[in-house]
Order: sequence, then structure tokens, then C-alpha cells
Amino acid sequence: MIEEDAFCPKTGAPLSEQTEYDGQGYPRHVALPDEFIAESEPLGELTNGAVTSSKAALFNHFRRCHQRHTEANDRLYRKAALELRRLKRAAEGRANWDVHVWYALQRRLDGKGFDVEWMHAHAELRCPHCHGRLKYELYDNGDVYALCGTNCTGDKADQLETIRETIAALYSRSFADSVDADALLRFHT
Repeated sequence: MIEEDAFCPKTGAPLSEQTEYDGQGYPRHVALPDEFIAESEPLGELTNGAVTSSKAALFNHFRRCHQRHTEANDRLYRKAALELRRLKRAAEGRANWDVHVWYALQRRLDGKGFDVEWMHAHAELRCPHCHGRLKYELYDNGDVYALCGTNCTGDKADQLETIRETIAALYSRSFADSVDADALLRFHT
């Protein structure tokens, strides 16, 4: 993930608030040590996060975020690690973007009875074409539309349906043996 939700895409380590500059003069942040990163992992990598992170990085970020809201839950972590493995194995292209994997994981864990509402606070939906910020508009009929902040497609289209379809397709590929996957696709299409 990037910007406010950024973490090291290799390890999941949190990033420093202070800006450092790499060899080309680009501003970056330093990956910091914490309890979730193995001592054998190299620290001090300069990064601003990434659109796509490793399975281990997402899992470490998941645990850290969860513990900001409540106490550690080993049962939840075991289930999250298993489901992340399935999601990352099935993810390709834009479906492999952290934000899509994050929300598919949230849906899966919610369906398994875990309280994962807190996950919304740690991810921001992005344009499914350019990964830019979305602008939200509320229409008189109560519908919410998400428009790409840069209008990268040139048509000022609502991006929420594309995001839903991407997440639903990832969910379906990952959990094809689940009745829940069929229900999710019917709901979002």
C-alpha cells in the first residue's frame, strides 16, 4: 500500500515518518524494526510502500493493524495467513494490488465470523486503472460514486463497480470451493 497506509512491501515493516533521500535524490522512508519482522530480515530499506506487496508483508501489516484495535488473536492470524496464501496464489494483474487483496481478505474473514470491520481504517480504495485517489460524490438518490481524481479514463466514470468486480473475481478464484464466492459474485455483478 502507499501514502498513509504504506509499509515495506517486502517485510511489512512500518515506515519512518522522516523522509530520507535515495541515491537519485528521491524522497523515501526507512523500514523500521518491529516485533513482527524476523531478525534475519534486512532493515533500513528505503521505500514509499508499493501497490503490490508480498504475502508476508501483508500478513505482518494485518497483525500490526489488528493489534492497534484489540488484543492479539492467534486463531484470527492463522486463518488470515491461510486465506492470504489462497488470495495471493490466485491474484494476477490488478487483482494482486494490496487494496484488492485486503478487501477480499476482509470479506473472507467476515464470512468466517471474525470481527474485521477495523480493516477499513487501514486501506483506501484507489482508481482501478491508475491507482490514483478517488473523489466521492453523493447523488440526490443516495448513491455514492467514486471518480478517479485525475479522470485517467477520460469518461468521468464511477469506479466502484470495477473495484467490486475485481475483488469479487479474486474472491471467486481464491475460494471457488466456497458457496460464499458464488453469492459474492451475484451480489456485485
